[in-house]
Amino acid sequence: MHPFRSPARAAASGVLALMLLTAPAHAGNWPSVPLPDNAQGELVSSHMVHNNVPMRVSRFQTALSPAQLVGFYQRHWKGQAKVTEFGDRRIIAYQQGSHFITLDVRGGSAGSEVQLGITELLSREPGHPPGHGFPQPERSQVISDTRYQDTPGRTIALESPQSTYQAWEWYRARLQQQGWKDDGEHRCSVIATQCQAGYQRGNEVLTMTFNRAAQHTEIVATQMRR
Repeated sequence: MHPFRSPARAAASGVLALMLLTAPAHAGNWPSVPLPDNAQGELVSSHMVHNNVPMRVSRFQTALSPAQLVGFYQRHWKGQAKVTEFGDRRIIAYQQGSHFITLDVRGGSAGSEVQLGITELLSREPGHPPGHGFPQPERSQVISDTRYQDTPGRTIALESPQSTYQAWEWYRARLQQQGWKDDGEHRCSVIATQCQAGYQRGNEVLTMTFNRAAQHTEIVATQMRR
């Protein structure tokens, strides 16, 4: 997710986000979600699949306080939205047909920052588990698997009982077997608790981070096309 940009670029991206978020429901079958007047924001992903669930994500800023924003959406959805408070956050949730809409609201009297997610409710179980097709060490666990359909790419987070070095070496050997070429810019020592790796295959680029936690190594892999 990209930080808010300079005022000029933020305004331009805000127009794009407003156009996409308020587009008619038939555009990609995503429901329309109204935004407050003068909201500024940007699209994070117009179509992504997170743990096999299709969704789209945007974020915006508004001069409305969180309470005013809750009122805005309750009026629009005729009091049918569910509002939950988590510390300094308010989560507004509403189901519209086969989609579930959530707004994660933070802010105060000076205004609010909001992350807006629209999730498609699946009518059947996905045909494969998260992490499918990506090499995984034995006894590892996939935490999240996100595929970006608008800018083709994928980010996978998993945990492995291996040490940082063992996991780094396991992927180096396995990925080379699959045709990936080590970029030669990273090394990992036997006692390391943090390591990085980079690979290329044709027009694909794969970057990886390895961080040792208490009982496992946390691995994050990002695969993109150039």
